[in-house]
Amino acid sequence: MKLVFLLALLDMKKRWGLVLVLTGLFSIVFAAFLILFAYHKSATQMYSNLEQNWLVVGNSDGLSEIHGSRLTLEVRQLLVEMGYADPVPEIHQVVGTNLANGTLIKGMRLEDYPRTNSFTLVEGRMLEPDDQPRLAMVGETVANNKKLTIGGDVLLRGRKFQVIGIFKTGSLQDNEAWISLEDAQNLLNYGEDVSLFLIPDSGPLRVGDLLKNDVLVSQKGESGGIFNSSVTSFLNFYGVVGILVGIASAITLGNMLFRLAYLRSQEFGILKSIGFGFKGLAFYFFIQAGTIILAGIIIGILIAILIITTMMTSFSAFGFGLNTNIDFELFRNLTLLVLGFFSIAAFIPLFSVYRRSIPELLGRN
Repeated sequence: MKLVFLLALLDMKKRWGLVLVLTGLFSIVFAAFLILFAYHKSATQMYSNLEQNWLVVGNSDGLSEIHGSRLTLEVRQLLVEMGYADPVPEIHQVVGTNLANGTLIKGMRLEDYPRTNSFTLVEGRMLEPDDQPRLAMVGETVANNKKLTIGGDVLLRGRKFQVIGIFKTGSLQDNEAWISLEDAQNLLNYGEDVSLFLIPDSGPLRVGDLLKNDVLVSQKGESGGIFNSSVTSFLNFYGVVGILVGIASAITLGNMLFRLAYLRSQEFGILKSIGFGFKGLAFYFFIQAGTIILAGIIIGILIAILIITTMMTSFSAFGFGLNTNIDFELFRNLTLLVLGFFSIAAFIPLFSVYRRSIPELLGRN
């Protein structure tokens, strides 16, 4: 096996230009797959994150948690009469000219933020009940896209709010700026009106119930699901294109390794004549394909990280920014892809050489 190992490395050294081309081809394809899968996972997670403990009472179009509705205190009174002691008032609205350049704002009583939202504080501190007006917490995606830092200002409807904290939820809320309920009502000229009420998922109302003709009960986080199918189908289309490109690249890689092996057909004939069988030939091609693919994976990871962290930091899907990270789960999911590349690249030339007779390999008819 040592002889086969040295022969495989010698062939790659002599044709280093071809090896570089093959490595570059695979690294680009692998980077493209890694980026695509990373954004697909992020989009799916962002638009399908439901909170099971809370229900939303808002406008019947189901988009109360995005562009908001407008409810009066009459709705709150109805909820109290139905047994909900303290419906949580919330303002939700997009401030800006459209979703692409707007910012989602949420206004709540400051003591309700930790009670009704699951989040991790990335930097700074939380909003607290005794805080002064014009303070804000911003989602990680907003902070990244708008280059916001602790102590800086975020502009909401032409007014400056000081950023005191950056949070992360892994959902659509990472696109939001959180402020006090009073600040939100003043900012939007709502008076005492709100966009929606949150109620515990333990009372008489259930998802799909109508409190009034135009007031619907839905699951907290469900609004993102309206966009989920569109976003995932959009990314799935590019996934199919990527798979086709990957298959073509794997076949090209296998064909080039076959051409490399063809130039060594006489050496293979000699090896077979002295007793090297399928295992020895497989070892040869596994060494070559494995070296190229391993180098391509390393380079592809570096390319993907570079593109995500520099060129695609403000990537958005249907107006909402995506905060994308490359994690271990993505690498695990790409294992089958890599094995597919390896199998095609190694077995195409392996079976081609193995099925040829010794005289044929030596150039004798």
